Formats: sequence, C-alpha cells, structure tokens
Amino acid sequence: MNAPESTPTPEQARIAELERKIVALEKINRALMGRVERSTALSADSYSLFEHSITLQRHVQEQTQALQASNRQLHKALTDLQNATDQVVQSEKLAALGSLVAGVAHEVNTPLGIGVTAASHLEEVTATLANAFAAGALKKSDFVAFLATCQETVKIILANLTRAANLIQSFKKIAVDQSSESWQTITLESYLKDIVVSLSPNIKKAKATVVVECPPTLRIATMPGALSQIVTNLVTNSLLHAFAPGRGGEIVLSAKAKQDAVVLVYTDDGKGIAREHLSHVFEPFFTTRRGQGGSGLGLHLCYNIVTRSLKGKIEVASTPGAGVRFTITLPECVVVEEGALERHAAEIAQ
Repeated sequence: MNAPESTPTPEQARIAELERKIVALEKINRALMGRVERSTALSADSYSLFEHSITLQRHVQEQTQALQASNRQLHKALTDLQNATDQVVQSEKLAALGSLVAGVAHEVNTPLGIGVTAASHLEEVTATLANAFAAGALKKSDFVAFLATCQETVKIILANLTRAANLIQSFKKIAVDQSSESWQTITLESYLKDIVVSLSPNIKKAKATVVVECPPTLRIATMPGALSQIVTNLVTNSLLHAFAPGRGGEIVLSAKAKQDAVVLVYTDDGKGIAREHLSHVFEPFFTTRRGQGGSGLGLHLCYNIVTRSLKGKIEVASTPGAGVRFTITLPECVVVEEGALERHAAEIAQ
C-alpha cells in the first residue's frame, strides 16, 4: 500500500503561490522588456527618419530659393530680350519704310525729269515761234509744226506727271497705312496693286514681275497697314533670296474669299528654301544672308502680324529649285458683300 500524501502546510502553500507569481511576473517582465527594446529601436529609426526629413526639407527650401532667383533672372532676361526684339523689329519697319521712300523718290525722279525736259523743249519752240512772229517771218508751216510739237510735248508731260502722281499716291497710301493699326474696308485687288506699285522700283531693279490675281469686287474689312507690311516683307524676301542677281523671276499674289475668311497665296518661282531651313524661316534673326542685306526679321514680322494682329495663320511650303509658297488664312478679315455698304447707308438714311 502506498503511503498517504502529506498535506502541505500553510507556509508551504504560500511559498508555492509566491513562486508561481514570480514565474508569471518574470514572463510579463520579459514581454515588457521586449516591447521596450522594440519601441526603442523604432524610436531610433523614427528619429533618424525625422532628422533626414528636416535635412531634406532644408535642402528643398534652398533649391526652391535658388530656382526662384534663377527664374527672376530668366524672366528679366526674357523681358530684356523681348524689348530688344521689339526695338529691332520697329527699326526693321522704319528701315523698310526708308527703303520704300528712297525707291519711290528715285522712281518719281524719272517721270518728273522727262516732264521737265519736255516743258523746257516746249519753252524753246515757243520762244522761237514768238521771235519769228515778232520779226514778221512766221510761216504757216512753222505754225503747223509748232502745233504738232505742242500736242506731242503736252502728251509726254501729262503721261509722266500722271505716272509720278500715281506713284506718289500709292506710296502715300501705303506709308500712312503702315503707321496705322485701324481697321478699314478696302477693295482688296486695288489695294494689293497699290502695294506692288509702291514696290515697283525694287521690283524693276531685280528684273522681276508681280502678278495680282484677285476678284475685282472683293471687299474686306481688315487692317490695311498690317496687310501692306505682310506683302512688302514677302516681296522683299523674294527679291533678296529667291532670284539670282539680274535674272529676276515671277511672283504671283492671289486672293479669294473662303466662307468667313480670306485666303492669300503668295508664290515665287525662285530657288526655293532648303529643307533644313524650312522649319526655321519664321524664327527671329534667322537668315542665310547674314551681312548681305538679310536681317532675319522679315518673315518673323510677317508671322507676328498674321498670328497676333490679324488672328490668322501662315504656312510655308517649298522645294529647292521650285520656288516657295506661303498660304495665309485671315479669319478676322470679314468679307464685305458687294453693295452691302450702300444698303447699310440707305438703311441708316431711312
């Protein structure tokens, strides 16, 4: 038989209970210590991350300030460049107008010179006739010859004075329009021909011809000054770049109405534009004739006038050796129907 188990004393029971509690407390203590260690490691990582974030933020602020300073400098440089470009463009306009003045003055000098010579000849034959009459030696044949001379001389004087007057009138109209930015209603064909007449000295010098193809009744509301600058710069560009010196060529300027827009097509049969240059022709200061009369602003000025002043678009196409083609679409040029202005005036009168 087994011996009966002895009952622990109260003191032993308390000791056993304390031992169990000590074991449980040790487990809890180890768990807490593990948490503390993990928390400490996490805090260290967080602090390192926070420190890195502060450094990164400070670096971003420094870079932002540097970029802002650089942006201010670039903005100032861009403003200065724009101002300089505007001044150069304005100078180019004045230079073109000055060239136009010189050319027209030279062209007008020829008919005026012929007129003066003819008038001087008429004065001489009149004086001869007067002397013959005073001496009583005037013959019928002398008087008949005098009348024939007068008729021929008057025709010469009138023809040349008319030519000079037309040149001056065309020049005056174009010059005034170029200095004005107001909208007006014009008959497009006659206005384009006035522009060509004002450019005739340079066109003749280059031995070129300009043909205007436009319906004679087409009237549009536009900015004539802007239109004259566009055509003047295109013609000048062709005379300078497209044609060989002394050989000349043909320029065709056609216009037609298309819905609510006017389409101008400018072509020349010159040497064309190289492919590598075609995408740069509207850039400011781009020219293949640097130091030979080319400023690189003519086509840039055309582009600005078409796109900004007239709210249109200009496109260029060219094949080397086969000339160039500029297509200008002007949606702001309102087409005025024939008789519309007269009907409007009659309605107002009623």
